[in-house]
Amino acid sequence: MSRIDASIKSDRNKNRVVVLASVCLLVAALGSYLIWLFLIKGFTFTVTPDRAAQNPYFEVQSGTGFMLENKLYVLGLPASVTVSAPKFASKTVNIDDSSPSTINVELSSLPATISVSTDTNRKDIQWFVNQQPQATAGQVSLPVAAGTYTISARHPAYESASISVEADIAQEIEKTIALTPVSGSLNINSQPAGASVTLNGELIGKTPLSLPQPGGNHQVTVARQGYEPVNDEITITADNKAVSRDYRLIPEQAILKVRTSPSQGLLTVDGNPVSAREIKVEANTQHTVSYSAAGFATQKQSITLKPGQESALDFTLAPVKGDVTINANLSAEVFIDGKKVGNTPFTTQLQTLEHTVEVKKPGYRTVSKSVTPSANKLTSVNAELLTEFDARRREGKPLFAQTIGIEFETLKPDTFVMGSAPNEAGRQRNEHQYPVTFTRAFWLSRHEITEAQYARFKGNNKRSQKPVTNVSWLDAAKFTNWLSEQEGLTPFYVIKQGKLRGVDPSSTGYRLPTEAEWEYAAKKHRRAASTKYVWGSQDRLRSKQGNFADASLKGKQTFTLKDYDDGFEGKAPVGSFDAERGGLFDLDGNVREWVHDFYTLTPPDTGTPKKDYLGSSPSASHVVKGGSYKTGRLKRLRGSMRTGESDAQDDIGFRIARYLK
Repeated sequence: MSRIDASIKSDRNKNRVVVLASVCLLVAALGSYLIWLFLIKGFTFTVTPDRAAQNPYFEVQSGTGFMLENKLYVLGLPASVTVSAPKFASKTVNIDDSSPSTINVELSSLPATISVSTDTNRKDIQWFVNQQPQATAGQVSLPVAAGTYTISARHPAYESASISVEADIAQEIEKTIALTPVSGSLNINSQPAGASVTLNGELIGKTPLSLPQPGGNHQVTVARQGYEPVNDEITITADNKAVSRDYRLIPEQAILKVRTSPSQGLLTVDGNPVSAREIKVEANTQHTVSYSAAGFATQKQSITLKPGQESALDFTLAPVKGDVTINANLSAEVFIDGKKVGNTPFTTQLQTLEHTVEVKKPGYRTVSKSVTPSANKLTSVNAELLTEFDARRREGKPLFAQTIGIEFETLKPDTFVMGSAPNEAGRQRNEHQYPVTFTRAFWLSRHEITEAQYARFKGNNKRSQKPVTNVSWLDAAKFTNWLSEQEGLTPFYVIKQGKLRGVDPSSTGYRLPTEAEWEYAAKKHRRAASTKYVWGSQDRLRSKQGNFADASLKGKQTFTLKDYDDGFEGKAPVGSFDAERGGLFDLDGNVREWVHDFYTLTPPDTGTPKKDYLGSSPSASHVVKGGSYKTGRLKRLRGSMRTGESDAQDDIGFRIARYLK
């Protein structure tokens, strides 16, 4: 290829590069325009007030954008712009998709500062702006809006003064107010005249005295030989320029010092109470000094002192006592002011002050009384000791047992024949027939103890109203002891190291009902004659008689009551069925019940009635009475029916009882 051809080819290649570059630049410009057109958003800012609009400044704080004069161009939102102007506070504007294209920004002007002082060194100048109090100080610095202000300075020793100030925005102004001292006068007289006058530490003459004085506070002392000096502070102000004083001097006094025992008491001089123990009194005059204190004999002394004399008086008061006798309805311990002093009846002497007398006896609520003996007569204290149970009853307060929902029926039986007659249908060989005599009325819980009530004893929060089961006889006894302790009653059962050690027959604490009590409640309570069943002597059940083994248990146990449906397969909440005679629930069903007695097959002595019978001697098991939701034979619902059990079972619960006295 010749040089000419090569040159032509090179020029052609260069032209192609130029064309290609031009095309690329055109495409880039077109792309930038499209980005500008479709992606960049514009916002116009207007600024008020007019003084701020004269020279505003804009700064993009966040977002991708820039400002051209008062216009913001931004790629993507949100964004923020800070707008400022000389002598105005800056303001930041947040911009998002909801912002208008024209955004008005109103800037707040910066306050002016007015600093004002006086030509004095006083730090207690009162400052006012337009008659409104601002501060008390040597000078003030006040931020204010633009405007005209009257600033006043006031002080008692100076004439008030004011200035007028014209303030512009952001202006700093310093001013000084000249104060003119008040020109006043002071007139001092005394009776008798001729007393020397000291003014502000300088002796200036004798009374009567009149002289000019500037405003302010002045310390004045007026003194004459043979008289008590007078010290005073006089203030001359613009409102009170002429001040006069006329002092009546009293003869020179004496000093009386008093020492007292006990330290707290009432001291009077000539019948006037005084609190200090160093007192100035008039000389050459007889004074009567008296000292008294509660519980002590009052003392009086007279004294006459010479001018300037200093003397002391001592008062030691003797205690005054009165006779006190303390009695109670029971022999009990006596405590006075927290210390044991003896037993009732108790007689002593006590100081005639207020004392706290306490009468205490285990098992009874402490009686506490405040007593102030008298020196002239015998003071008697009578304490009626009550058990916590009786005290709460007298106060009309519910018993603890009642607060957890246990309700009681009162039973007052006399003589009753336990067991069943030999010809009673369904009779068991262990239903021994013998008479019992009751001498003590008792309470019997209307319902069986519920799972919720037993849970309180165990410290948990179960709320079921079904009767508690799967508890041993000992656990039931522990529950009754716990209930007694909550009401301050002596526990009926003596339980030590987890074992039953005996009972306290004199206790009125809660317990399990005896078999005799339970059977009386089931067969005789509020009836003319004993009945076979709780509901009567009819060998049939009425509808919804109680919770027994009904048709729902057919196929699950051997015996069920044919054609009977009580609505419950297992335990029912207490009170689900109507109460029987006497207001007692579920004696015949729901769950069987532990009673107090030990179980034995040995027949008791059936000769003479057994008084308040607590059952046979200890054995390995306890008597269980009544039927349950598992009872499927009518004969086992009889009131005389009894079994002996030693272990907790899922259909054995209990109800509780207690003697009334």
